[in-house]
Order: sequence, then C-alpha cells, then structure tokens
Amino acid sequence: MNRKASLMKILNTDRLYLRNLKISDVDNIYDYRNNEMCNKYQRWNDFSKDEIKSFIIKFENDNFLSVKAEQHFAICLEKNDVLVGELAYFYNEEDNCITLGITISYQHQRDGFAFEILTEVIRQIRIQYPSMDIVGLIDKENRKSIKLFEKLGFEQECYEASIFSYVYVLYGK
Repeated sequence: MNRKASLMKILNTDRLYLRNLKISDVDNIYDYRNNEMCNKYQRWNDFSKDEIKSFIIKFENDNFLSVKAEQHFAICLEKNDVLVGELAYFYNEEDNCITLGITISYQHQRDGFAFEILTEVIRQIRIQYPSMDIVGLIDKENRKSIKLFEKLGFEQECYEASIFSYVYVLYGK
C-alpha cells in the first residue's frame, strides 16, 4: 500500500473516523499513554516516544479487517482530524475470533466515542466475518469498559486470572 492510500479514512461514524496510524501521531499517543487515566488498565511495556514511533511504523500500513494477526488504527474526530484514541484488532482464525481493544485519550473520555466507533467496527466485522466471535479482554477493575462492552451486547464468559481480565464475547452466528 502506498503512503498516501494508508492515510485514507477506513470507516466513518457521525463524529469519528478510523485511519491508519502515522508518525505525526507520536506526540498525541505519547501524551495519553503516559496519562494515569489511560494507562491504568493497559499492558503497554514502554511509553517512550521512540517505542511509540516503532509501534506506529510497525502498524502504519495495516489493512482493516484483514487476516493479519495484530492490527492498530487511529480514531479521529471527523470535524477537525484530532486523534482521540486507538483501536487494536487481533485476528485469530484458529480460535475463530477477533479480539478488540480500545484506548480513548483522557481528553476525550466520557463523550461516547468508544461506543460509537466500536458499534461501527462490530457492524463491519459482522458483515465480513459473521460466524466469528468478537472478544474483549477487560481488566477486572475497569468498570467503565465492562459497562461499555455490556452495552454493546457482549456477554461475560469467564475470568482469566493469568491476564487479570474478564473475557467478554459477542458470539458469531
């Protein structure tokens, strides 16, 4: 994929769009990944700008809904192109599931952005992969994400002690 194509909008909602990550996102990602409200339930190992730059380079050409095992995308405001967070997408054919993760910047939390973008992402997954389960792994203390995934229709399947997380599933057809 050429560089210009990788910066196109992948999907849109009323207020948001999904696009590939780009190097100019480093400062914004660094800001929220180093904020206690955002990193409290995350499993990132390194929050440095160099590590974030390497992360972006690794995932900047991902193709949404492809069968690549791990993918990451930027979530942006439609009205002004401001980066508000990231979507993580993990494709697992062996387990017949797609695992989703989301981070919304502390500056944009409680605005309904996670629900809005995940609703559209789930709709697109259902079109392309109707039989696959969609999974969310949520830290046992993360009450806001638990409520979010329940609002999206996910069911709590179990608690996985090895990763300190509840497994929430939206079952495929």
